[in-house]
Amino acid sequence: MSFRGDLPFRGEIIWLTMEQGGRSSGPPPTPADQDLAATAFVPPHPVKDGLASFVLRVDDRTAWRSPASAGWLVVDNSGAYRIQVGSVVVVTGGSRTIAYFHVNEVLGPT
Repeated sequence: MSFRGDLPFRGEIIWLTMEQGGRSSGPPPTPADQDLAATAFVPPHPVKDGLASFVLRVDDRTAWRSPASAGWLVVDNSGAYRIQVGSVVVVTGGSRTIAYFHVNEVLGPT
């Protein structure tokens, strides 16, 4: 997907290996001119209460671990979707956890 807006969360994405329950093909192949649309939630909220569309812009699209920017696609950064410095966002693919996004910086109002 091509997301034209700013992504307010900066941090690091860590993709899980197949042995850890992640994708068998490794990090998702995303064209250089596009961002990855996924779903995610913020613990301690469970997936059933906090799953929402999440956009990821990954610096090194072939690496298992890379700097990245992210943002919620539809929901506001509040309540069950609240992300702050130090948050770990669980990125999902279907019913599986496929990555963790560790937040180092939040731009804009918090």
